[in-house]
Amino acid sequence: DVFLRQFGLEPDKAKVISRYEAALAAFDEDDVMEEINVAIVGRPNVGKSSLLNTLFGSTRAIVSDMAGTTRDSIDAVMERPAPEGSDEPPTLYRFVDTAGIRRKSKVEFGPEFFMVNRALRAIRRADVVLLMLDATAGVAEQDRVLAQKISDDGRACVILCNKWDAVVDKDSSTYDKSVKYFRDELPQIRWSPILFTSAATGQRCNKVYGAVDEAIQAHRRRISTAILNEVLRDAILWQPPPARRNGAQAKIYYCNQVSTRPPTIVIFCNDPKLVNDNYRRYLDRKFRESLDGFEATPIRWIFRGRRVRDIMRNRKMNGDPGDGGK
Repeated sequence: DVFLRQFGLEPDKAKVISRYEAALAAFDEDDVMEEINVAIVGRPNVGKSSLLNTLFGSTRAIVSDMAGTTRDSIDAVMERPAPEGSDEPPTLYRFVDTAGIRRKSKVEFGPEFFMVNRALRAIRRADVVLLMLDATAGVAEQDRVLAQKISDDGRACVILCNKWDAVVDKDSSTYDKSVKYFRDELPQIRWSPILFTSAATGQRCNKVYGAVDEAIQAHRRRISTAILNEVLRDAILWQPPPARRNGAQAKIYYCNQVSTRPPTIVIFCNDPKLVNDNYRRYLDRKFRESLDGFEATPIRWIFRGRRVRDIMRNRKMNGDPGDGGK
């Protein structure tokens, strides 16, 4: 009121409130377009800017054979209508074309240092990361660093092996061998789907949007506690936790999913220290084999210690007869 009177205006509170209420009544959350942030990351000159231009059908980023042409992050927004016959609103895709990331020893303090930091920050803020690799050059140390960053930040990811058209002497086994090679070289994101693309010719670039949509769904997936514990029991029956030399062995009781983006599952056991890394990887693999839809997202595993008597007390309080978490 004081602010309005400074300009000689008398506030009409009733009128303001009625307009505000009318605006709220007209607002429909279903009509709001969702914006999906997609970060395109990779080494210099792997084709990030070319991909962006191919997806948008226009020259939005500088493209050159010279490594490091993109000097900073470039945002481009694409609106895609919902599938025909659907009542869903259109979807906005914000693609962030980041500067190429070189080995740390080659990055001097200055403009490139800050560009690389912005690229790494883009990964943290993205809903989905497109990790672009050069199919003709294989995997380099920078690619492994980026893969680890994607995994650590819990981002959904799709691997794009670009310049597939330039791979020579392809035969019927080249595709399968290439998939195995890239998965073995990037174990941090072994769960990521792989697309072999050519931004120069447009080969398979039309599949990028579908891959992004599937990655989003996987990243937001939630599984019921009953199904999770059924998978957990089967995994333990197939391969129990290994015992240590002193005879100590992990006893796993039950699990439940506590959050999404990425899917996060808490497993309750007698002592988390007794569950070694190999067994944790085994559980991750068994859950992915048993449950569809986690192909493009990491699963975060949290192991918490719990005493048996505490579990039994909680079950009694909740009226649960105690059949393994069902």
